[in-house]
Amino acid sequence: MKKVLCLIAALTLALSSLGCTKIQARMEIKAANEAYQKEDWSTALQHYKRARQIDPSFDDLTRLVGYSEIGLYVPDDKTPKNEAHADAAILELNNYLQKKPEDRIARDALINMYLNANRTTQAIDYFVNYLKNHPADLEAVKSIATLYAKQGDFNKSLEWYEKITLLDAKNPESFYIFGVVCYEKVSKNMAGADPAQKMDLINKGKASLQHAIDMKPDYAEAMAYLNLLWRQQALVDAITDPVKAQADVAQADAIRNQTMQILNARKAAGAKKS
Repeated sequence: MKKVLCLIAALTLALSSLGCTKIQARMEIKAANEAYQKEDWSTALQHYKRARQIDPSFDDLTRLVGYSEIGLYVPDDKTPKNEAHADAAILELNNYLQKKPEDRIARDALINMYLNANRTTQAIDYFVNYLKNHPADLEAVKSIATLYAKQGDFNKSLEWYEKITLLDAKNPESFYIFGVVCYEKVSKNMAGADPAQKMDLINKGKASLQHAIDMKPDYAEAMAYLNLLWRQQALVDAITDPVKAQADVAQADAIRNQTMQILNARKAAGAKKS
């Protein structure tokens, strides 16, 4: 009987201790939340870390520690202390997202941290690794395309924008965006490039824009860029075949006129509705 009573007493003590631990952790979290709301990131960080030491079972504490480190980070400050806040925020949020990969808000916070700390390559690596387990995540693919464009790597950016058209094949906007990116590269980033390379990209852009128009016949925005790509083609053809270049310009003019008709009709319909 004494042994049973001793066991019951020990169990009661253990449960009581567990309850106290939870209460202590929640008190720290409460203090941390109050400091966080006042943007007192340093105090919030101390309390969140303390709460995690007391009770590591709260996964959200890892996220909140990361958020507090973000609050302490100052963009463009390259001091070791400030860079340490960036390192800590990135580590904490990565650890959290390994357990909660569906948390888009935390993911956005991590990506913004990468960008604010000028670590675009790390942001790309994050999404590439994420896609290994979530290959159909369209937003992740879009993010990689945008990040490569931000880096100025137009070749890689184009690859990923083209992947968007494969994943989002029923959306004319995806084909429109790919066509726009092709035009931007041809017109602004291919000075001195081989004419054959230019024509390859022009044809890809034209095909993508035409596909968008086939899906949405009144897609004036896609027509506007298709017109511009025909004019880029005329510049290339003018080098070897001026007659063909004139035909390219005539095609561009016809598309421009059609675009203006659609835009004017929209404007008239809007005025009538008003």
